[in-house]
Amino acid sequence: MARKPDGYLVHIMLEGGQTMQVRVKEAREYTELINQLMVGGDEFITLPKQMDNEYMIVRPQRVSGVSVEAIYTSSVGIDL
Repeated sequence: MARKPDGYLVHIMLEGGQTMQVRVKEAREYTELINQLMVGGDEFITLPKQMDNEYMIVRPQRVSGVSVEAIYTSSVGIDL
């Protein structure tokens, strides 16, 4: 039986070599995030962050790549 991930880590690669990491709990959330990023354009979008009063904005046209990693807390020992 396949295990269900406890969350997902989305790695966003930006022009200039910067990398951001965004944690989401459900597959639906990272699918929506990727859809926003892949639209392109010069309008800022807000990325979700884990801490209160913390946010990040990015221009979709500056994103050069996205990678999604499933997180299993039982094997890693991290708190989502």
